[in-house]
Amino acid sequence: MDVSKNDLAIIEQALKTAAINSTDYEEIEQYESVLKKLDKNSSAQNDGFRYDYDDSSF
Repeated sequence: MDVSKNDLAIIEQALKTAAINSTDYEEIEQYESVLKKLDKNSSAQNDGFRYDYDDSSF
């Protein structure tokens, strides 16, 4: 699925709002789980750095 940065921001805001307004703990956990996945994917793809360490030089 092709999601733009704007789409992602809207989805994140909707999930945060839904989690704040919900009283069902299972539902809140589901929202937070998806938010963590989105945050993990977006930060890994957009930071511009590769975390590829070579320990052979030590």
